[in-house]
Amino acid sequence: MLYLLASGRARYGYELQELLREEAMTDSEIDPGVVYRTLRQLEQAGCVVSSWEPGVGGPNRHVYAITDLGREHLGDWVVVLRRRGEHMLGFVARCGPVLAQPTEAAPTQQR
Repeated sequence: MLYLLASGRARYGYELQELLREEAMTDSEIDPGVVYRTLRQLEQAGCVVSSWEPGVGGPNRHVYAITDLGREHLGDWVVVLRRRGEHMLGFVARCGPVLAQPTEAAPTQQR
């Protein structure tokens, strides 16, 4: 969510939910409750701020924007994810030769 807020304008929760689907950041269905809980936690941590804006033809909308602290937190996550990505690529590379080896027959048990 921090990425989506950092890469654009302030957004409301439902809009963030749709963008998460478009960005394919998950294969799972996105629970709206999780989106709003996460936004509340990010706001409590000082990573986002929110305000109310008039809705177009409907109720007012809670709109979220990233803060400087949120950008810092996003940068920290990028470092962590880059390291994890490198480790995952290394694991995938190590699996190639292992999977190319023939499977040995399991030893038989003596009775």
